[in-house]
Order: sequence, then C-alpha cells, then structure tokens
Amino acid sequence: MESTAGSGAPASKTQAALVSVLVNALLIIAKLTVGLLSGSVAILADAAHSFLDLSASVFAYVGIRAALKPPDEEHAFGHGKAENVSSLVQMFLLGATCIAIVIESVRRLVVVSSVRVAWYSFAVVMGAVVIDIVVSRYLSRVSRAHGGSAALEADALHFSSDLWASLAVLGGISLVAGFGLQAADPLAGILVAIIIGSTAVSAGRQTAQVLLDAMPDASTVRAIERILASDPQLHGYHALRARQSGKHVLLDVAVHVDGNLTLAQAHEVGHAVSERIRRELPVVSDAVIHVEPADDDAHG
Repeated sequence: MESTAGSGAPASKTQAALVSVLVNALLIIAKLTVGLLSGSVAILADAAHSFLDLSASVFAYVGIRAALKPPDEEHAFGHGKAENVSSLVQMFLLGATCIAIVIESVRRLVVVSSVRVAWYSFAVVMGAVVIDIVVSRYLSRVSRAHGGSAALEADALHFSSDLWASLAVLGGISLVAGFGLQAADPLAGILVAIIIGSTAVSAGRQTAQVLLDAMPDASTVRAIERILASDPQLHGYHALRARQSGKHVLLDVAVHVDGNLTLAQAHEVGHAVSERIRRELPVVSDAVIHVEPADDDAHG
C-alpha cells in the first residue's frame, strides 16, 4: 500500500484516507451480511463500529484536505487544526457507537435470541482482524512519513480498536459455537463497546488539549529550551509560549541579546535563532522571536 508512480515515495495523506474509506466500506458489507445471517449482536456491533469508522474516515479525508489549504486572510496561521477537529468528531462518533452497542447487548441479555454461528462467521471476523492490522500499520506509516497527521493517527486508532473488538467477537462466537453459551454473544458486544469507549476517551482528551492550545509535549518544549540555552548569541529568554496546529508547533518567545547591538544586528540574531529552531525541530513550523536587550531584567 505504498505509493505512487513507481518511486518509493510514501502515499499522500489524502490517498491513505481514501484507502481507509474503501476498506471500511468493504468491512461493513461483509460484517453486516454475516451479522444478519447469524443473528449475532456481537458481529452486528462490529459492523456498526465499522460503519462509524467509515464516517470517521470520511471526516479524516475532509479534515486532511482542509488542513492542506495555505494561510489566508481569515486564517493567518493556516488550517492545520482542521485535522484536530476531524479527529475530535471521530471520537464523538465512536462514543455514540458504544452507547448503541451497550443498549442492544443488554436487550439481548434480557430477551435471549438464538445465534447461528457458521464457518463464514469465523472467516469474516478473522479476515477483519488481518485487515485491521495491515491498515492500522499502513495509516501510521503514512502519518510518520509526512511528519504526523492527527486525522490519520485517529483513523489508525480506529482500526486498532476494531482489531481488539474483532478479537472479542471471535471469542464470543467461539463460545456460542463450542458450548452453546448464547449469552457470550451479547457479552462480547459489551466488551466491544468498552474497548471502543476507552479508545475514544483517551484520544478525545488528547485532541481536545490541542484545540485548547495546550503546550506541545514536554520533549518538544525541552528541545526548544535546549536550543535557546545553547545559542552563544543569546543571554537568556522568557515568555516562551507554544501551541499545536495539526501536528505542527507554533512558537513565540522573547530572547535577550547584547544591548549594544544595532537594530539590524539584533534582528539578524532573532532571525538566525528562528531558522535554527525550525531546522533542528521540523515539527516547529513557525517560530516568532521577540528580541530584547540583555540588560532589561524586568522579565528575567
């Protein structure tokens, strides 16, 4: 599933999102067909999960396309957060899936329904497990190749949760087929909902932090501080602020330079610091450096 034009270049993020859409569509058809034929709420829950994954993949595609737009008059910092919005919507969709699955599973526990497990039930679920592994790794690989993508990583997370959900379904229908434990099927459905829900809460919290302009991860901040502290032209810094836009970091910091420098020389120092940060930390797409004389200790 690597890309294009015979070059070994990685697929584009939009291509990867389209692959996700097509794979989810195929999984929905297969799981829904088997779920209806067998009457398995666990398989139908897995089909519902894939349907929500399809919606999420569409949102990922739209978010990635929007994030690729260059800055304009109304969005001076670009559209990178479109990916984060897309990711958050995906998490809400997963949460809605959990509620629906739990309701139907509890109903099946109260009003016991017969589940007919056939060979094709196992074939589809095991096939889904293999597909989930392959596509999740593929999306993660494309995301890394492009320096990160919140939308693709959320999509990869969906396939990972789908993998564990499919394994839960496999266990449930195995107990039904081997021991006639009809309750195992709705219980597997509830387990699927728990897996999906924990994934949604964890990823949703992280995405919300980005949308609330939280500081980037500690390792990125430490790397920025290390560059500022090691630059021989600087005599300290203060008011370091950073936030994320998509997978990129926007930085704003005031640095202290020799107060005897001319305005032009001080500007050159600030420009060099900005260039160095962006060169050594490609995740930083914009570094605004405010230059102040070193003898101004008001902020030190």
